[in-house]
Amino acid sequence: MAEPSHPHVAEGENHTPSLPAAAEEEEGGAPGGGLPVLKWTKAQFDTLMTTVQMPQEYGAIYPHEGDTGADAPAGYVTMCADFFVDGNLRLPLTVFVTEVLEWHKLHISQKSPFSMIRNFEYTFRALGMEPTVGDFRQFYQLTVHTGFFSFSQ
Repeated sequence: MAEPSHPHVAEGENHTPSLPAAAEEEEGGAPGGGLPVLKWTKAQFDTLMTTVQMPQEYGAIYPHEGDTGADAPAGYVTMCADFFVDGNLRLPLTVFVTEVLEWHKLHISQKSPFSMIRNFEYTFRALGMEPTVGDFRQFYQLTVHTGFFSFSQ
C-alpha cells in the first residue's frame, strides 16, 4: 500500500479549520485585477499550516494586507485553503497526482477540486492496485468551467 503524502498525515483525516472569507471586490483597477481581496487573519493562516502539517522548508507565506489570489510573489503560487481542507491535498504530491497533472499539462493552481484525483488513487490502492493515468482516463474526462479545470465521468 502507498505511503501517505506526508508521514504525519493519517489518510482519511478531515480537519476543518476556520477558512478565510473574501472581501468585496476591488474597484478602479486596483492590484489583483478586480479579484476579491483575501480576508483572513495570520492566526487562520497559522492554523491551516499546522492542520495540513505544511513543512516549513516549503516557504508558505502569509499574504500582505490587500492582496488577492493574483498577487503571489515571484516564485510562489496562490493555493486555495479549500484545496487542503475540502480536497485533502497534502504536499508533497504523490507520484500519481503529479502524473495526472503532467499528462493533462495542468499546473497545480489550475485544478479544482483536488479530491477527485486523490479519491481515485486511494480507491485503487485500497484494492491493492497501482493507479495509472490510463486507468484514470478510463473513468474521467478533463472539463473546463469558468476558467477552472475539473474532471467529469
